[in-house]
Amino acid sequence: MSVETTVNIVAIKQKSNAPWILGIIAFVTSLPNLLCAFLCAGATTAVAAAAAEEEGAVEEAASAAAGYFWLVVLVSIVCFILSFMGKSKSSVVTGILLILGALFILVNGFIGLGSMLWGTVTGILYLVAGIVSILNQKRPA
Repeated sequence: MSVETTVNIVAIKQKSNAPWILGIIAFVTSLPNLLCAFLCAGATTAVAAAAAEEEGAVEEAASAAAGYFWLVVLVSIVCFILSFMGKSKSSVVTGILLILGALFILVNGFIGLGSMLWGTVTGILYLVAGIVSILNQKRPA
């Protein structure tokens, strides 16, 4: 006499908390990157002031450098906020925006050679958070 038993194991994948955890770590690693962007903006202004003969050229360089710095700060803050929305119903849109922000941070990290390490780490963390946010759309709450 033989007895057969069947065991069914069902693995339910729930939405991951990884986007907001990665967002917190990425924001902390972006602080040195923001400091470098601030210093690069100041250095750009100083070099432009030394090279410029006209008064208007110095002001234009200063405003462009300040604008660049605030753009980097804005992208970093927006990515940080978006990382908390990785489990929401619009996680695909959130993921796409996080990936775009990560690409901007990665490009900024490679252009500003001083912030390459921190920009690369921050960009990769936001990139992974964006990918996980997109994958969260397919999982049940």
